[in-house]
Amino acid sequence: MNFLKSLFGPSRKDIWRQLAREVDGQFHEGGFLSPFAVQARTGDWILTLDTYTSGDGKTNQTFTRLRAPYFNPDGFRFEIYRAGLLSGLGKAMGLQDIEVGHPRFDRDFVIKGDAPRRVRRLFDNRKIRSGIHVQPRIHLSVKRHGKWFGKFPDGVDELHFRAERAIKDLAQLRALFDLFGEILRHVCYDGKAEPDDAPLHIRRLRSPGGRVMDKYVLWKGDGPRRDAATELGRLGDPAAIPALADVLWDEDTVLGSRAVEALARMRHPAAAGPLVPLLGDARKAAGLRFRDGVADALRQLGEGDPVETVRAALGGDFGPLKAYDGGHRAGIIAALGHALEGSAGAHAANALAEIHAVEALPRLREVQRSLGTRDATGQAVAAAIGKLEARAALPRAAAAADVEVDTLPRSARAPGPDPGTLPRGSQAP
Repeated sequence: MNFLKSLFGPSRKDIWRQLAREVDGQFHEGGFLSPFAVQARTGDWILTLDTYTSGDGKTNQTFTRLRAPYFNPDGFRFEIYRAGLLSGLGKAMGLQDIEVGHPRFDRDFVIKGDAPRRVRRLFDNRKIRSGIHVQPRIHLSVKRHGKWFGKFPDGVDELHFRAERAIKDLAQLRALFDLFGEILRHVCYDGKAEPDDAPLHIRRLRSPGGRVMDKYVLWKGDGPRRDAATELGRLGDPAAIPALADVLWDEDTVLGSRAVEALARMRHPAAAGPLVPLLGDARKAAGLRFRDGVADALRQLGEGDPVETVRAALGGDFGPLKAYDGGHRAGIIAALGHALEGSAGAHAANALAEIHAVEALPRLREVQRSLGTRDATGQAVAAAIGKLEARAALPRAAAAADVEVDTLPRSARAPGPDPGTLPRGSQAP
């Protein structure tokens, strides 16, 4: 074996192992009919290097490919390859030829895209152009993953490199990893390596979560979203409140906890509203620790009253609830609605009836369809529905705005008509 190495040099497997060490990645051994691969994380993205074979069985060609799924909500697409290769492929995919304004680059490569300004901005990056130039064979594109054929979540596409033959040049492979990192930073974060602005982190937070598995993990969206929530809390920009509110009920309860902490750090009045309904969160995955975190966050925001009000109601004490006159009535009703399917469901139903919360009827009916009346909670829900439906059926007073002022009776002291215009009696002088 050492003799062969001295004669032919290190094997591709050895070189790819070395690459994995240099990019701080992982080498996957592979197996029967499964090629070995290298994976590494750069920023928010997982890069996967492997090979595949394509052909008709008689003549097969081996290709090296590098893939990186990324969040691409606006569907920006481009394709680039050396002039003379794959001519016309991009046009068939609906892309147009684009010159980017760098004569040598425009001469050596065919560049296609669906947004010329963005394509020119991308290839105006000198590092990206240099990284493409050093690749002797290159076909680089954004592969779209639709609903029917893709493994990835909605909005996630794939930056995809392909070259004929199995590449075993370590410098070329390392340059390819660096190129991918630079392109991904540009198309996702406008080239910022250390972003410190809220809009960028809001975009990260709104990317899909979860993971996609093949032979190994190809997409893992939880980590970047969690980091984004933490960064938004640190930055304290109120513009992030709606995005943080959107993930409070996410299946990833770690992400939800990060969002709760971020809202608490905002110290902004609008941050409390999305948190109040979570006081009744009955999800088993959330647990007591999560709800305690919500309560602590509300207290930090100066909103301890809703916390004590909901906790008392879920314990069967409705006095604080009936006396509550703060600005979070809707949130408290939502919290009680969420609690209907938890261990305090009967108390939650009775509490909604006590405060005449007719707006909770849709939620109560939903829970009734799920639970029936087979237990104490179901019976309490049915009783609450009966009380609230009876109340909702009562006639309501007309709104003051519906009454014309001129038609109202006037008081005796109100000025009347001129007495001189009144008819006089027969005995009048």
